[in-house]
Amino acid sequence: MERAKQQLTVLRALAEADGPLSARELWSRLSGTGVGLATVYRALQRGVEEGMLESVELLGGGVRYEPKDREHHHYFLCSTCDHAFDLYGCVDGLESLVPDGFQLTGHEVVLLGTCDACGNAA
Repeated sequence: MERAKQQLTVLRALAEADGPLSARELWSRLSGTGVGLATVYRALQRGVEEGMLESVELLGGGVRYEPKDREHHHYFLCSTCDHAFDLYGCVDGLESLVPDGFQLTGHEVVLLGTCDACGNAA
């Protein structure tokens, strides 16, 4: 598979994912396509450099990637399988938590727990 097609395969897989993926998670999803792990890393780096992808770090779980054009969202991180899921919507009232004199410039919310698949497997 030529490089441009491999890049497109990586970008498409990220666009279809239900949350940000690590390079290894992405590579696993692409098994059988002929895209190697080194190619995944190169495609991710190129996507970030070209502004199509952004990297996300969730609670020490390593770097994950997602399309940069997604609307503002937060994450649910499964403590069993370590899969991250996108959560759309936002928490109201965060401004009331900010100490007097401080300026709120942004926020990140990560909910922790067990996903449906892991919860039902127990």
